[in-house]
Amino acid sequence: MTITYIGTTKAACRLHLSIQRVRKLAMDGRIEGAYKKNGRWQIPVSSNGMPKISRKNKGPKGRWRVQKQTINTFIHVNQTIIRSNNMNKTDHPVITVKMGGHSFLCNEVKIPGVGRLIYDPEHQKNCGATVWFDIDPDIPLEMNSFIEVF
Repeated sequence: MTITYIGTTKAACRLHLSIQRVRKLAMDGRIEGAYKKNGRWQIPVSSNGMPKISRKNKGPKGRWRVQKQTINTFIHVNQTIIRSNNMNKTDHPVITVKMGGHSFLCNEVKIPGVGRLIYDPEHQKNCGATVWFDIDPDIPLEMNSFIEVF
C-alpha cells in the first residue's frame, strides 16, 4: 500500500485550519508521519483522505472534520469582466471557481482526465469565442437538446 502525501495548503483546506496552524502542528510533531522535503512539508493522509493529528494533551480537542469534506464546486464565466476587458483592452481573469465559501479568479481551469476551461482573448476561436472548454478526445460526450435539428 502506497502512502499519499499532501502539502500544507491541502491539509489546511481538509482540516479547516489556517496554513500557518498546520505548519505549527507539523513543527510540533503533532501531525503523524509529517516530514520536510526540500523545504516543504510532506503530510501523509489516511485511507479517508485526512491527516492524523495527535492531541498530546495540548489544549481542547480539535474540532476539525474527521472525514473528507465534500464541497460542490461551481465554475462560471464572468461576462461583466469580459466586457470590461474588451472595452479597456485588459486581460483580467474571467473564470470564477467557487468552492464552498471561497472564490478564485483565473484564466484557465484544468479538470484532470476531462479537459480545461480557457479564457484567451489573444487567440480567439473562428467563431469569435474567447472562452472555451477543451475536452480530451477520449472522453465520451452525452448531448441533450431542447431544440430538434433537422
